Amino acid sequence: MSNDNQILIQIETMQKIIKELNQISILCSEPHLKMKIEGLQRYVSSVIEWDNKISTEDLIYEKMVEVKYDNPDLHLKLYMLYRDLMSGRISKIDAMSSYESCLRLFNLDDMVY
Repeated sequence: MSNDNQILIQIETMQKIIKELNQISILCSEPHLKMKIEGLQRYVSSVIEWDNKISTEDLIYEKMVEVKYDNPDLHLKLYMLYRDLMSGRISKIDAMSSYESCLRLFNLDDMVY
């Protein structure tokens, strides 16, 4: 039996797509667009039958590592946020709110060194 309508995609690729959609959703301020992005996230998750969202800790850590050399101020803020989250001093909801604020305050395009 042959299924010509199927393609093979690695789960890691699909997880990266979901993570990128999550970051876009966080940065987006328009509610209608956020709703569309979240719909895409749900669809991709259901296609790969993977309901676990990227954890808050992983999202903050990966962004922290990504901006380490490009934006040291943002790296420091994210490091402090990550440490607070891991030690239990703040909740995941508060951490995501702070994460969004950090990304807006330390916009990579606006920083001059």
